[in-house]
Amino acid sequence: MDLGTFGAIIKFALEIEGKASDFYNDLGEYAKDAVLVELLRELVTRGQKRIQTLERIRRENVTEMILEPIEGLDSDSFGIETDASIALDDATIKTMVTRIERTLQNFYNTAARKIDFLPEAEYALELLAEKNEEFIKRLDT
Repeated sequence: MDLGTFGAIIKFALEIEGKASDFYNDLGEYAKDAVLVELLRELVTRGQKRIQTLERIRRENVTEMILEPIEGLDSDSFGIETDASIALDDATIKTMVTRIERTLQNFYNTAARKIDFLPEAEYALELLAEKNEEFIKRLDT
């Protein structure tokens, strides 16, 4: 799907945040390591807060949603894998979460560059990408 407007970007961000948060919640049932379980809980809570943040960004920039066309951003490049039908051990869970976090980080960084005409929204997306990087580092420890 072409993300050709600010509104489409935010709508997609809301969708993938919800999808990731739900998946992290599901993965928490399979994780054995207490630290990993806690990280997954944090990610679920973070996802809920991000949804609120994205909704606020959308409300605050509603007039700009249709004014500026955006080119070269497609949702297909940022799909996340949420298939838990494979055997899930802690190492597999970490790999899956790292992949999702990296995809989210790439999406937010790319989207931020595309909406540079909205400096506050651009900055908010950059912050979301930084938080993804922080969790990636925490998963590596």
